[in-house]
Amino acid sequence: MSDIPRRRRRAASIGTLVAIALASCSVVDDRSVEPVDPPFGLDDTVATSDPTTDPSSDTTDPAGSGASTSVAPATTEPPVQTEQVRLYFIASGRLTYVAAQLPSPVVLAQLVAALQAGPPAGDLGAGLRSALPALLEINVTTDGSGIAEVQLPDGFFDALTVGDQRLVVAQLVLTLADSRGIGQVTFDEAVPKPSGELTPAGQPLAYRDFESLLVSTAGNG
Repeated sequence: MSDIPRRRRRAASIGTLVAIALASCSVVDDRSVEPVDPPFGLDDTVATSDPTTDPSSDTTDPAGSGASTSVAPATTEPPVQTEQVRLYFIASGRLTYVAAQLPSPVVLAQLVAALQAGPPAGDLGAGLRSALPALLEINVTTDGSGIAEVQLPDGFFDALTVGDQRLVVAQLVLTLADSRGIGQVTFDEAVPKPSGELTPAGQPLAYRDFESLLVSTAGNG
């Protein structure tokens, strides 16, 4: 009979443990967080730019040396400075000028070359011509004293008519003497004046010496 109380106490202890276990399994913790499936697309991973694979963020050279590259700003050539000059051409046996733009500063050789090239195309040069042969070398120099010295090639006048001989001299004198810093022109051989009179080599000629050949002295002065 003495074992009955002991068994009862053991059974009660076991029952108590079972009850506690069941109670713990049935209790819900209000503070627990249950997982919730996110809406479509919110759990997608945001793509990040990788400078080693993204061409738009590449700041290294194509060879992969790691040196930073930069784009040089576009450069423009400065505009060419020009100067207006008067070139004298023949119109029906007389002379008139056309205004032209030449690279500045203008040198005397440019003026002679422009005369040899002939009048400009289009309406501006309509009816004009030049008596200077295009292929002959004509040298012109100055020592800064205001005198242009013209050296004509041998036989320069041989291929020209008598009328063109005085007109070609007029072209040179009027064009050179009308340029900046030049007041007189000399030749290395005798040349004709408008009257046909020969001027000895080395004797200075001025603009006024050929004004009588201008189409309109008042309009071209």
